[in-house]
Amino acid sequence: MTLKQRLIFSFLMCTGMASSMSWLGMAKNMGINANMWRVFGLSVGPTILFAFVLNVLVVSNLSTLLVKIGTRPLVNASAIQLRAGTIRSWTMLLVMCFTMSTRALLMNGTLAHMTVTQFVLSFFSTLTMAYFVRDLLIMPAIQRLMTRKQRV
Repeated sequence: MTLKQRLIFSFLMCTGMASSMSWLGMAKNMGINANMWRVFGLSVGPTILFAFVLNVLVVSNLSTLLVKIGTRPLVNASAIQLRAGTIRSWTMLLVMCFTMSTRALLMNGTLAHMTVTQFVLSFFSTLTMAYFVRDLLIMPAIQRLMTRKQRV
């Protein structure tokens, strides 16, 4: 992908994941009501911006480094591409999910009151939800948008 395509992909991915995961978390914790929609409306913009900046400045560089390390022993181009995609995908999911869920717990004032076990269970709950949201909803939509944009 070109730099422009990567930035567009990152922006779409961050927008889709940050907004959907924020909405799901708020709906689960607060219920779907007027107050939840008000809080969601106020927080979704800064959440997307934080996720995009984190993705572009930190996570993409970390995934590039891990791809270099993880594909070093490989010589077959298709094996390199397959492993690089897997490493990039899991790095993005794990780091973004950990950072964004920890940020939400910190902003809600919940993190200080959690035990380590509660934090770990909360993270794995969020990670499971993020995995399915990403693979079933967000990625197919973004891939469809990106292929449509390339044809035009």
